[in-house]
Amino acid sequence: MSGSMRHPKKIAILGVGKIGGTLVSGLLKNKTFHPNQIIGSTRSTDHNKEVGKRFGIKTFSNNAEMVRHADVVILAIKPQSIRGVLEEIKDEVTPHHLLITLAAATSTGLVEEQLDGEIPVIRAMPNTACLINEGMTVLCPGQYAGKQHLEIAREIFSSVGRVEILHQEELMDAVTALSGSGPAYAYIIIESLAEGGVKVGLPRELATTLAAQSILGGAKMVLETGEHPAKLKDSVTTPAGVTMDGIMELEAGGIRVTLIKAVAKATEKSKEISH
Repeated sequence: MSGSMRHPKKIAILGVGKIGGTLVSGLLKNKTFHPNQIIGSTRSTDHNKEVGKRFGIKTFSNNAEMVRHADVVILAIKPQSIRGVLEEIKDEVTPHHLLITLAAATSTGLVEEQLDGEIPVIRAMPNTACLINEGMTVLCPGQYAGKQHLEIAREIFSSVGRVEILHQEELMDAVTALSGSGPAYAYIIIESLAEGGVKVGLPRELATTLAAQSILGGAKMVLETGEHPAKLKDSVTTPAGVTMDGIMELEAGGIRVTLIKAVAKATEKSKEISH
């Protein structure tokens, strides 16, 4: 593994779009880094100016030049752009850098192969809830990334939510299918519960609020108590009560098996497109 790394003086975010911009916002809001420690780039000069003005950071139109000024390089770009961007910056990347790739279905091995030398690479899978600082990010180190690199990556992504570390990269497709796609599954559940509320007479806006807050509250109970979801479910389910009848309908409809199958199917798809 690569040697230790000092705390980064500058972070370069290649692609200050939705997720890249969210990271910048989180880092600044939580004072993890000062604006003069963050630099960014986008595809267009006009957008670069807009990003610089919005966040108060320096922006570049040349990715290679930006890398020369940074310690940590975050590739907040789409998978189809990864090879081209790595080609642009590879002559400037050294073992003293830390590269963090957010490109879905893109292995650390692919990034390492395109770069010269033993470059520390970490693969990160954040989800869209990072937009409201309630994200879930999983970090997976490449062969040259050490403990200190992971701690730096953890500090960065903790600014927008929870962080877990996974050392088995073959499981990152499952992570993509569960937490990466997870918000979409939650939206369907919330929408369906709200429709149920409307069916029994609740105003739609109220029904949506009740459904969303109930899911949020249940999720926080799991995370903050550390209790198994089944135990928490049982604490709500009184004998011969209302909840039991509702649960029986959910089970009859196959919700448990359907959600399991959704994660399994999405994992298969992620494996198909991985490179």
